[in-house]
Amino acid sequence: MADQTYQQARKLGLKEVKIRTARHEDPYLPALEELLPHMNALNEDDLGTIRIDIEQIVGTRSGARRDAFSASFFPLLEEGSEFASKWGALAASHVKEGIRDSIVAVEYLNRFYVVEGHKRVSVLRFFGATTVRAEVKRLIPPRSGDPEIEAYYEFLDFYKVTRVNNLLFDRVGAYPAMLRLLCGDDLTPWDEDRRRSFFSDLVRFRKVFAASPLSSALTQDEALMRYLEIYGAAALAERSTAELKNDLAVIVPELKSVRNESEPVLLTDPADPPRGILSRIVHPSVKTLRAAFLHDKDPESSYWTYAHEQGRLAAQEALGERVETESRFNMLEADFDNTIRELAEKGTDMVFSTTPRLLASTLSAAAAYPAIKFLNCSLNVSHPMLRCYYARMYEAKFLTGVLAGALSEHENIGYVCDYPIYSMPASINAFALGVRMVNPRARVLLEWSTVEGADVEGVFANYGVTAISGQDSLIRDERSRRTGLFLTVGDRQENMASSFWNWGAFYRKIFESFLDGSWGELDSTSDAGQTINYWWGLSAGVVDVRVGEKVPAETARLIDFLRRSIADGSFRPFDGPVYDQDGKLRIEKGEILTPHQILMMDWLVENVDGAIPTLEQLTPPAQELVKIQGIRKESTETV
Repeated sequence: MADQTYQQARKLGLKEVKIRTARHEDPYLPALEELLPHMNALNEDDLGTIRIDIEQIVGTRSGARRDAFSASFFPLLEEGSEFASKWGALAASHVKEGIRDSIVAVEYLNRFYVVEGHKRVSVLRFFGATTVRAEVKRLIPPRSGDPEIEAYYEFLDFYKVTRVNNLLFDRVGAYPAMLRLLCGDDLTPWDEDRRRSFFSDLVRFRKVFAASPLSSALTQDEALMRYLEIYGAAALAERSTAELKNDLAVIVPELKSVRNESEPVLLTDPADPPRGILSRIVHPSVKTLRAAFLHDKDPESSYWTYAHEQGRLAAQEALGERVETESRFNMLEADFDNTIRELAEKGTDMVFSTTPRLLASTLSAAAAYPAIKFLNCSLNVSHPMLRCYYARMYEAKFLTGVLAGALSEHENIGYVCDYPIYSMPASINAFALGVRMVNPRARVLLEWSTVEGADVEGVFANYGVTAISGQDSLIRDERSRRTGLFLTVGDRQENMASSFWNWGAFYRKIFESFLDGSWGELDSTSDAGQTINYWWGLSAGVVDVRVGEKVPAETARLIDFLRRSIADGSFRPFDGPVYDQDGKLRIEKGEILTPHQILMMDWLVENVDGAIPTLEQLTPPAQELVKIQGIRKESTETV
């Protein structure tokens, strides 16, 4: 019986050697000492005896046993040999009582290489075992900036908290993201009970996902991450196997997005979706739209909420009885699930959540209520089950930059920014390029209002700054004079121009797309795993600049000319050449940046004095938002 078992295992090994040789791949076990010649110079960490996944055992430490096994640890030596006899005896023992002795291995980049126990690994793999106990020493490479090494150091931080070693990611940012999903802000090291519970849930999830049609095209751990993003860590433990299967069926577009590594589809103009007679036949119009708006704060305490509320009311007034809207405030403290359930029972067609802070809750709701259209005010989000929206404020900022350069009597011009999130560097850079267009010697002093201990007014006073770009949206209090571009004259502030968000124009166009049936023209894109992000600007009237009466008429005409030129596409704020703060050419002459390149800017132009703050420098509330939408979520270095 033992001989027959060995014969079957050896056939698998010989078959693998033949297939790999035909593919010009190495058919034998990789030897770490050959892959890593300076292995002995690396720092070591003794992990003790731990349980490791068989699938993570990828080779042998030395080359001595390399040719005795195929790359998947199936035996290759002749039948009747001493090796075959020992392998067969070990297999018989495993069938009778199991293999209890630990192997000895080294770990490098979260993969394991056997020092002692090759035949034990081979037997266990043949019989389909999933884990083995091992005495492990970890080899730690020096940091080099290589993405694989950087991802490994993120794994080490993840391991310190969870002691989980069988989640495999090679991309930077994945392990910190998984740690947030599993632990939130509580980084207390897991105890043994929590680890065992997670391992049990993980095994169950992997078995369910293995039956999914996407399992061959997507790693199980990337699928797990997307599942946790949508349903949360608690669902992994609470869902039954049948519920897990149903959940995975619901989020197929999300899994396709991960598989395809899809970037969001950025729609930069309301005319982007194709519209025609056929679409109106396929998507008949509806008579009434019921829409709800969910805010993290209320209009009295938040200019952001106030601006969105003004937009809702303007859109509703424009469309009259065809639209019914309502708003819910302070949703971070409210029962989000019950609110969505109540809205669904009312027959709500569309739900807007107006901040990235509500993104996770909105995503879960989109999975639970697929009949409702969900939109979240955020950018660069790859979740096909909802659509995201924002505005190209950088276009308006360029115009106020031109105005600041023309009006300022000093070479230092102030710029106040709040959060280092997607599109904010583009707004800063556009403003600075606008300044330089009319005043090449001027410098833009960048200050962040959300940096811990920030003294924005004090800094500007020390540098004699009198022209300042402040908050974008107008709010209903005495600080409104410090919004937009303003000049300080003694103790007074004079508003010269306001760059503002016209959310009414956006909401009206979205309502109309639902009412005339054209909303559905993009559904096939979402079904294919791509996310729709609306990123409209001056051409759609979603952002604009209001020039004050004290601006000279000639300067006002220049701003109006540039506004119309940007709106019709004949002028682009980011035409090159453009250099960054280090003198590096970022945009070549004649180069036209894509919307995604503008959105993802994480550098500052040469006439900006300041830096993008690290996560640790921000106030706690700001950190919460930046963890979701930050241009540099995990960065520990400033620009």
